[in-house]
Amino acid sequence: MNTCYTPTGAEHDLLDTARRVLGGNLFEFLLCGLGESHHPRRRYTATSIREYGPGVTYQLEAVAESEKGLPGGRDPLVMAALLHLLLTGGRGRDEVVFREEELLRLLSWPDTRESRLIIEAAVERYFNTGYHRTSRESLGEGRGEMVSSQVQKLITGIDTTLELREGPPKKVRKSTILHFTTKLVEEVSGKGKYFLGINFERLERLQPIVPEASGRK
Repeated sequence: MNTCYTPTGAEHDLLDTARRVLGGNLFEFLLCGLGESHHPRRRYTATSIREYGPGVTYQLEAVAESEKGLPGGRDPLVMAALLHLLLTGGRGRDEVVFREEELLRLLSWPDTRESRLIIEAAVERYFNTGYHRTSRESLGEGRGEMVSSQVQKLITGIDTTLELREGPPKKVRKSTILHFTTKLVEEVSGKGKYFLGINFERLERLQPIVPEASGRK
């Protein structure tokens, strides 16, 4: 994760836990963007590791599905905290029930309006991010090729409970339920780290594709 942002001790611990659970490649793919702008997409290539013959080359993309862009800034820290809650909440569950106060304590952030807005924006950006995988494999000389693709989301649903009051504050967020992609915990708990139908532990290191500068001739 290339970033100019320096995590605090609590933030570093959450990121380190997420990296150990997800593995280096999947961590880089899902929690990239720390300290960066909210780009519309990020692209990578990666080649599978095979004992015999050439590996399959994958095109991997994170694509923003809203004008607010991909997770960036401190968004990956919020996701690291949410994954901590998911992974410590019991095996087999694909959802997290949380209050913002709980995340603020995990992150050691002050309980301010700015901190809460960062959490809300991060959750929204991850919900509006699609992860794409495309691969091409030759069928042999003169036989063409097989093209395989898949799209998956990390967060598939959000349920929010608000308490509406007469006086200030008029709106109090009671709890939020995040629905993660099915069997995420199961698919990253073993030696293999599966997402988009592939084992990220059996890929060479992800190579970012740097977009060409606009206006270049």
